[in-house]
Amino acid sequence: MIYPWQQKQWQQLLSQIQSQRLPHAILLEGPKGLGKRDFAEALASMLLCKRPAETACGVCEACHLIDAGTHPDLLYLAPEEEGKAIKVDEIRGLCNEFSLTSQFGGYKVAVIANADSMNINASNSLLKTLEEPTPNSVLILETSNPHRLPITIRSRCQNINFQTPETSMAEEWLAGQVKGDYSTYLNLAHGSPLLALQLADENLQEQRKGLMNALLGVVQNQPITEIAASLSKWPSYHLLGWLYDWISDLLRIQQCGDQTVVTHTDYRTQLVKLSTRSSSQGLYELLDQVIELRKVQSIPLNSQMLWEDLLISWERQIKRA
Repeated sequence: MIYPWQQKQWQQLLSQIQSQRLPHAILLEGPKGLGKRDFAEALASMLLCKRPAETACGVCEACHLIDAGTHPDLLYLAPEEEGKAIKVDEIRGLCNEFSLTSQFGGYKVAVIANADSMNINASNSLLKTLEEPTPNSVLILETSNPHRLPITIRSRCQNINFQTPETSMAEEWLAGQVKGDYSTYLNLAHGSPLLALQLADENLQEQRKGLMNALLGVVQNQPITEIAASLSKWPSYHLLGWLYDWISDLLRIQQCGDQTVVTHTDYRTQLVKLSTRSSSQGLYELLDQVIELRKVQSIPLNSQMLWEDLLISWERQIKRA
């Protein structure tokens, strides 16, 4: 699927395909929630399609095999779970298959989603394939964190950059996808339409409300151990992102005033009150703590202890302001 905000990038690659100048390695990069993975799959489908036009035809034998997940010339690799690493053995297996001759006599295509999840050994293993590509092979890497990829990987790929669309375009698209206050979801997603659509999920909204209640509960002197236990039952990925935004909102209000733009717009009243009880130094220290934890999400952590430490830091900086 090609989304409205991806047309420029799609036309760029179409032109390269038509002029037979498509590179052997492509890196799709940009913020999370812009549909880069869908774009990668659409590109792979078009390259393997027997009757492509502007996109894959969807009806030829190759397209049917792709839909069934059984096309022998299409390889796909992604982390087992959000936040988990792609390991060296997985990359070696992909590279071994990728080096084989195309069974359909056309392109051989491999897609690596969340490519920044490769550990250092996996990245090094991929280098040989990038340096010595087989004919008619295209490797498509997708990432929301290109800075986490080694420069040796990035420098051997053509970079295709995606940016968040204009608010009007994003809201128009969301209006046809989700009921309710989609503008709030878009704000929480920092302008990324697909992430906004994901955040509209009732379970994620419950998680976000749980985090907000936990932070406010600490202010009201509720037991931190109990609050941490309630948060530890959920994956930390989105929770840490929302906590990062919460702290950033407080700092923004302190520096720019009550009416400044914030991410958690539905909690502006609480944020304004707390900004007067928060020290900037303490907030920056807490922000650094969250950043470090987000960096190591692929490593198994004790969720109870993680949230106890964060909530204790939150309580400490509120009280010392």
